[in-house]
Amino acid sequence: MLKASCHCGNINVEMPRAPEALVSCNCSICHRLGALWGRFAPEEVNVVWTEEAPKPYRWGDEYIDFQHCPRCGCVTHHTSTENWEEKRITINCRMLEPKWIANTPIKKFDGADTWKFIEE
Repeated sequence: MLKASCHCGNINVEMPRAPEALVSCNCSICHRLGALWGRFAPEEVNVVWTEEAPKPYRWGDEYIDFQHCPRCGCVTHHTSTENWEEKRITINCRMLEPKWIANTPIKKFDGADTWKFIEE
């Protein structure tokens, strides 16, 4: 089990393994966050906190709730909302120890325009 953590340690996201690939999205929020996303099935992940529960930020099409720590502000993960037919959780793998993602391939996603992966 790997554990991703916000800066202050309030929120921990436990996952069974490192993701096979990471996604770098260029949409308006992901670009600003600098996140590298790893996708998991909801039943594979456990989100726990010590002081305060994650707070959601929902914008635009309202398909995703970006979850952040109310104490230090780190975005730890995002979850699908009731507006999305598929239930999923995506972890901000920048919250993992760097060694766990050092050799993981990064796929670029054009969330700003085409909603397709960018081939290089």
